[in-house]
Amino acid sequence: HMKRNCKLDENYFLVSQEINSDAIVEIAKSVNHIIVIDVSGSMSHDLPLIRTQLKNKLSNLIKGESDTVSIVWFSGNNESGILKEEVEVKSLKALNDLNEAIDKWLRPIGLTAFHKPLVLVKEIIERIKKNRPNSVHSLLFFTDGCNNNCSWGDVIKALKNLENDLISSTFIEYGFYCNSETVVEKFIDRHN
Repeated sequence: HMKRNCKLDENYFLVSQEINSDAIVEIAKSVNHIIVIDVSGSMSHDLPLIRTQLKNKLSNLIKGESDTVSIVWFSGNNESGILKEEVEVKSLKALNDLNEAIDKWLRPIGLTAFHKPLVLVKEIIERIKKNRPNSVHSLLFFTDGCNNNCSWGDVIKALKNLENDLISSTFIEYGFYCNSETVVEKFIDRHN
């Protein structure tokens, strides 16, 4: 390592030293946050709270300039859609637009089926990969956890398709209807 000294006065030296010139510096990657929200009928009591918590979390979730947010809603079998996709939140106006969409559209309807929203998450990730090949993906999944309108086999298949795409996934349960044991077995245990 190269080191240079320069004496400024009796007690002070200016030291210049090169260290680890071959060290690899890891640059923080942008994160694409994909948030899946259960809007089934059994969530009607919790949805206002979820909307509030989601809006509060958004400003903390976005760390980098090129981080994005996508929001997927779901209820029963094949009742699922994308509310927002790959939105960069670079201003208070962009954040406000997201908050307004959350309040306007995330309303309770129908039964509960986990398969279709997970398929949509995969599709979103594939599209974002083309635009942002060096970014990573994080999943937040809000539900009351009682998958009652599609087969667990389809859910597992969709989860398997996502295994290598996510840097992190968080499953958030709401209410007393949540089938916690099955949710843990199917979702959590697969990723430990």
